[in-house]
Amino acid sequence: MFDVVALGELLIDFVESGSSTAGTPLFEANPGGSPCNVLAMLSRLGYLTAFIGKVGEDSVGRMLGKTIREIGISDEGLIYDRNVNTTLALVHILPGGDRDFSFYRKPGADIMLTEKEVNRKLIDACRVFHFGSLSLTNEPAATATKAAVAYAKSKGKRISFAPNLREPLWESEEQAKKAIWYGIGECDVLKIADHEIKWLTEKEDYDEGVQMIKERSNVKLINVTLGNEGSLAYYMDQNVYGKPFLSDRTVDATGAGDTFCGCVLAFLLEHGLDGLTVADLESMLSFANAAASLATTRKGVICSMPDREEIGALLANYRQEGEEPKVAKSFDIMLGSVDKVKAFVNDMSKIEGDVFLCVGKYVIDAKSIMGIFSLELSKPLRLEIENWKEGYGAFIERYLHQ
Repeated sequence: MFDVVALGELLIDFVESGSSTAGTPLFEANPGGSPCNVLAMLSRLGYLTAFIGKVGEDSVGRMLGKTIREIGISDEGLIYDRNVNTTLALVHILPGGDRDFSFYRKPGADIMLTEKEVNRKLIDACRVFHFGSLSLTNEPAATATKAAVAYAKSKGKRISFAPNLREPLWESEEQAKKAIWYGIGECDVLKIADHEIKWLTEKEDYDEGVQMIKERSNVKLINVTLGNEGSLAYYMDQNVYGKPFLSDRTVDATGAGDTFCGCVLAFLLEHGLDGLTVADLESMLSFANAAASLATTRKGVICSMPDREEIGALLANYRQEGEEPKVAKSFDIMLGSVDKVKAFVNDMSKIEGDVFLCVGKYVIDAKSIMGIFSLELSKPLRLEIENWKEGYGAFIERYLHQ
């Protein structure tokens, strides 16, 4: 029995690593590929995982197979292709820590996986099936991926999807959006990055983007990762924010989102996907954010995942220093009269920390009566409380928009 089985790309990330004495760039070869990165995090946490995919029958492919076996990922579903080389990616680190990817993949072994080569026995034996969008860029892997997803759903498996958008790999933006909407339409759990949701929905506001996703799918849990600004969890009518664990030792952000995704799946394996509370979501985001932070402090992904003790130590350190990430909450409220605004400002003054009213791109201090009167009060307003405490519920109850 496997906890999670993933299908997709397994490749080499050649990550920029300084310069030679002659001034030419040096690259470090690190095993990677988003779905396998997710499995690596889960394996590090003690879960049973298996991978379905294809590499070349070459020195690089054999090294990748050996690597995933050594970290505990079953390679029973890994196919070696004698006719196509293993896919390679060059990762250039840009100023500010962002990355630029160049792929050698026309074709690469990962996109040559066929429907017949998908190991259905592994899917039969799993609890969660995970996939990304890169196996949807080209045939025959796109058909193989869709067949695997359909089979997993027919067997009642939970479906997890993470787009991992790499625009140069798609023939067109339209093709990419169609494939990613397909993935969203099939999954129960979605991990999507901030730039991906803006690109996909054309909404600058994450709440609006998530609402569009909800209207077009049946996703139960949507996680939006915000880079060094933390993450968001949308579940039922709940919206929870998890603050980041920033580190001055960050060297490579590659795979941080996959690390986060693996931790979320680990949480769901333990707690299920039904009846989650705000406290559950807060705990999930804190653990996943802490793990992602640790992953950025070392190069490579698959071989460098943090373990449970490291993550626990980071969480404990933040608690000891009084720096445990605070959790924000948001509500839709109505303030339709002068008296109600006055009462509202008086109630907000009792809340510690920052409280804001958001209207589109405008953000107003909710403790400022003059600022509030500058807004259109006949429409619902979004109230954001940065450091939520359960006792604050009494202050906002009568302003909630029904």
